[in-house]
This record gives sequence, structure tokens and C-alpha cells, in this order.
Amino acid sequence: MTPGAPAPGMLGTLGPADVLHAIGLVREGVVIDLSLPLDPDVLPRGDPAFSRPLERSDVMTPAEFQRRARSGSDGFHLDAFGGSIHQGTHLDGLSHVVHEGLVFGGYAEELARTASGWQHVGIETAPPILVRGVLIDVVGVRAGRPVGGSEAVTVALLDESVAATGAHVGAGAAVLIRTGKMRALPETRDTFLNAQPGIAVDAAVRLADAGMVLLGSDTGGTDPQPVTDWSRTVHVELLTRRGIHLLEWLVLDPLAEALAARGRTDFLLVVLPLRIRGATGSWVRPVAVL
Repeated sequence: MTPGAPAPGMLGTLGPADVLHAIGLVREGVVIDLSLPLDPDVLPRGDPAFSRPLERSDVMTPAEFQRRARSGSDGFHLDAFGGSIHQGTHLDGLSHVVHEGLVFGGYAEELARTASGWQHVGIETAPPILVRGVLIDVVGVRAGRPVGGSEAVTVALLDESVAATGAHVGAGAAVLIRTGKMRALPETRDTFLNAQPGIAVDAAVRLADAGMVLLGSDTGGTDPQPVTDWSRTVHVELLTRRGIHLLEWLVLDPLAEALAARGRTDFLLVVLPLRIRGATGSWVRPVAVL
């Protein structure tokens, strides 16, 4: 992306006025972390065809540094971390899904994907995100019951949740959907990904048509999992067709409690994706500021 050029997709439609409006939502300076720790034990080792486990390793121990650098009593510890970007709290890039040979922007995989990553719409093209966030608390409208199994948040359930809280999406909003799934992670790591609730395609389109520029959820895959209809998914509809990034693996319970206590539904959302050139996503540490 040319320096100074707008980011591709809906995030590229945001300007200084949108940032100022979002910052204006900060009234108390309360910061709420929406991320999981990047823990190598977040999930059991799965099928290596789909993911690589998160792993931390030593590059150089303090003792080895002392020997090599002859640094006396001072030893520096250097380590490395890696694994599948799509485990843990992360932002999906616009190159994450190839639909009929193309990614967002009409770039053909055969030309744009190389051994070093994507030449177009890699995650480095996603800007720093400071945006008005809106929580749609589906758990709240269900009297505290999480959305279970592979259940979808339908248009009807979405509308009911919005009506119950008075949430307003509007142009330039980042919408976070709370299903309650993430609270099950500590006790169900071995089976956590077997079934995931998610948002139905029609409900996601409803939000996009209302002006949404970013969609997040406390689930591992946005779409209900396992996917039963590959001919129509939220990932294709939002990432590939509309250029709307997805935030996944969010922790939303503390945010829901804080907003409910204040009678609020919106807040400043800050998300800073790493500029990993050519990658399909980035680990992030999103925060809500009230």
C-alpha cells in the first residue's frame, strides 16, 4: 500500500472526524482488556493441517548471552513466539478467504499469493483502529444464557438484542457480538472448537447495511461451526465481498458488565494490528475505553 493511501475495505472509509467522535465517548478513562493471553496451552494440539500450536522458545538464555557477549554479570534473555495467527485474539485480514480464486479487491490468488505472503491486502494494509464500538449483548437478552452449540444469532435475535439495550449501529461503527461462548474456554479446551455459535449471514448483512466497518465476537470463528453451508458464509460476505475485517476470540463478559452498570452500549474501541507483511491476520490486544 502506498504510504498515505487509505486502507482497503471499510476501515479505509474512516477519517479524523470518526476518530474524534469515538474518542469523545471516553468519559471515565476506564480501560477494559478484550483479549486472551497468548498462551501456548490455549488449546490442545490440533490437526497440523489446519493450525500450528502457539509456542514460546528460547533464542538465547541469559547465561549464553553472558558467554557470547562477555557481559560479566549481565545476561539478556531473548525468546521467540510463533504459531497460527488464527488462534487467540486476532484480526482477520482481507486476504484470509479466497472465494472463487479471488480475495477482496478482485486480486487473483495465483498472482497475488507468493511464498513470502500476499502482495495485496495483507494485514499490513489494515490501519490502527480507533473507532466507535457497539456491544450487542445477546447473552443479556437471553437472561444470561449463552448461545449454545452451533446456534446462529439470527436477524430476529439480533433485533431483539438491539431493542432490549437500545444499541445503535450507524455508519462507522465496530460491532461486537457477545454470545457467551468464550467463558466456556477454561473448562472445555479439548472440545472448545468442536461446536461454535456464530452470527447468521443475513444478520451480518443487516449490520453491514447499517454502516458497520468491523465485526467482532467472543467465538472462535464468527460463522457458526461446524459450517453446514459453504455456499454462503459470513467470512465470504464480509471479508471478500464487503471488505469488513473480523475480530475473533474476544473476551466480552467484563465489557458487558461495565456497560450495563453504566446504562451504555457504546465506547471507544482501540485495535492495533501488527504490520506483518503479506500475512492473513494479526494477533491483537483490543481494548474498550469508557
